[in-house]
Amino acid sequence: MKFQFLLLRILSSLRLFKFQWFLLFGITLSANIALAQRITPVIFSKLPQDSQLYPRNAQSEATVPIAGIVETAGYNYLSVQVLRNNAVEKYLRAELKYDKGAGSFSTETKIKAELANYNFKVYLCKGTDSTLIVERKNVVAGDVYVVSGQSNSTGFFTETDTSHFCRTFGKITADLNTGAYNPADTLWAFSNQHPYSNGVGTMGLEIQKQLIQHSGVPNCLINAGFHWSSAFAHAQRTESNHADLHNGYGRMLYRLQKGGLASSVKAYIFRQGESEAYHEGGNWSENFDLLRKNLKQDLANLGKIYVFQIDVIYYPSPVGAEVRDYQRRLPDIYPDLRSLATVGTKEFDGLHYGKEGNKQGGLELSRLIARDFYSLKDTANINSPNIKKIFYKTAEKKQVILVFDEGQDLLYPEPYKPNTQVTLDMKDFFYFNGESGSVASAKAEGNRITLELRAPQQATTMDLMPMYTPENGPYYPLNGPFIKNTLGMRAFTFFKVPIGESLNAPELAAQLEPSGDVKLTWEKVPGVSDYVLERKLEGETEYKSIAQLDSATYAYIDKNAAQSKKAYFRLKGVSKLSETADYGYAEIETTIVTGVEKDGDAMFTVFPNPVQKGQQLTVQMKKQVKGTISLLNFNGQALSDEPVSQGSDPSIHIPEHSSGYHFIRLKAGDKIWSKKVLVR
Repeated sequence: MKFQFLLLRILSSLRLFKFQWFLLFGITLSANIALAQRITPVIFSKLPQDSQLYPRNAQSEATVPIAGIVETAGYNYLSVQVLRNNAVEKYLRAELKYDKGAGSFSTETKIKAELANYNFKVYLCKGTDSTLIVERKNVVAGDVYVVSGQSNSTGFFTETDTSHFCRTFGKITADLNTGAYNPADTLWAFSNQHPYSNGVGTMGLEIQKQLIQHSGVPNCLINAGFHWSSAFAHAQRTESNHADLHNGYGRMLYRLQKGGLASSVKAYIFRQGESEAYHEGGNWSENFDLLRKNLKQDLANLGKIYVFQIDVIYYPSPVGAEVRDYQRRLPDIYPDLRSLATVGTKEFDGLHYGKEGNKQGGLELSRLIARDFYSLKDTANINSPNIKKIFYKTAEKKQVILVFDEGQDLLYPEPYKPNTQVTLDMKDFFYFNGESGSVASAKAEGNRITLELRAPQQATTMDLMPMYTPENGPYYPLNGPFIKNTLGMRAFTFFKVPIGESLNAPELAAQLEPSGDVKLTWEKVPGVSDYVLERKLEGETEYKSIAQLDSATYAYIDKNAAQSKKAYFRLKGVSKLSETADYGYAEIETTIVTGVEKDGDAMFTVFPNPVQKGQQLTVQMKKQVKGTISLLNFNGQALSDEPVSQGSDPSIHIPEHSSGYHFIRLKAGDKIWSKKVLVR
């Protein structure tokens, strides 16, 4: 504070020399860059700007400070009127502390992160008189995001739509954000308030609007994208001055620091890679890794990075396919990263997208952000389907199974007609060792695609979609067909994914334990690294995973199968490159105990127990009841049923082939009792 006060005193003295150009003067305070502003007779060191967004804290609030000095003696205090949506919410009072003719003051208030605008009216008070010094309008609290990349991240900064709770800071420079940055450009604005200067682009605005709907709080988005850029250009950082205005990274960081946002960026969104695909950049993977390291260093609380996989463009080179495949695999390399496919986006012209396509990209990405930060509930199929493994189903190698990520509900497309001369079939976009034409037909089921081949194959790798689409070719630009899920998310393209051999299907057995639990057992399957066990109860339509077990485990006790009369189980083995072509299946009829009396002794006794096979077993009732008495084997299967009438003691014949533990089950209405007997 002493340093701040000294600088303000210096500013005050400058008026004696009529240096009016110090109306706006930047001073460094702590780690942030703030503005000192003279509004005679006050020099403010801290004062909100019109349309400013303050990053919210963990309590979903933000602190708005107001501080400075009064250059003229005789005033008593500053009064700040705080208005929420133009209604007075509170008053602040900051006493003046004079020293050598200048009075210092400081006050602050908290505002909620909500869809409400706050205004601040600052009055200078002397006795009962007050003078309005300044008013600041449309101040909010909320979250911060950054979009960057090349032209598909900006939409050429032509979007005219805006929203009052979508904010941005600083300006887009000349020549599509490649020009020099004026360090004095430090004003807040509504996003796209001026389509170019305050631009966030069509995609950026859609992200902002969607996230406001999910979160209920305003947000700020800085679009730092600049055209014709490579990953190298985005990773370029001046080590002696990270906010160097001579490169794109520095210009982005300068805006974030000037706006007081650098430590509050929740996510960085990157849409770039076309430059490398048409050979105007190189080594995308290493440059992206450097960019990520720079971001982690300069944006201290960065939570997630989102990367768009580039589309299939025109340049005749495998580099585009290599970049796309690396972008697809980024979440496996970096745990804080999420990827999104762009093939099949609307209004694709071979390199860029129209307005509807840019809006679509914003919508689809916003769902991932809403899941990661705002607890989005409906997350089914919001991810782009991503290939996990490919393998031949049989030794004959005439069938291939493609396994995508768990939870995907895939749809195989119908043939697509881009024009009246051409019909495109999805089966022709699977490439075995780089060659298409091997697939006769295909179908989708759950997260799997099964390919039926024209002849046995010996290929070791597969691609999905071509490396490029030649300009003026029969299907340029490529707008279909694509594998999608039920939400319409298109599958990532992939390149040179290994094709493995299928594993043997496990043999699964189920037996009922005396406790009513179900014991599942299986034999070891060579090549398996893990087993996935799934269950479906009677009345359910889908299997649900109940356990993932390592390769040294060959048994599992299910304590929850007795929730229904019958339970169905299936087991598959998996490895890094393959899976079992089919499941091992087992089903069992369970003993359900729904009455208040679990022990049969409360209702009946049986003798003899143990009982010999082929003998009669007498059931002696302790209470009068009408129902059915049954003999069940250890697997829960009913061997016999006898009616029970009031006042009777039924008997049960034990079959000759029976042995081991069995159950006597009494069912009366909606209640069931059971008792265990040993058959010798």
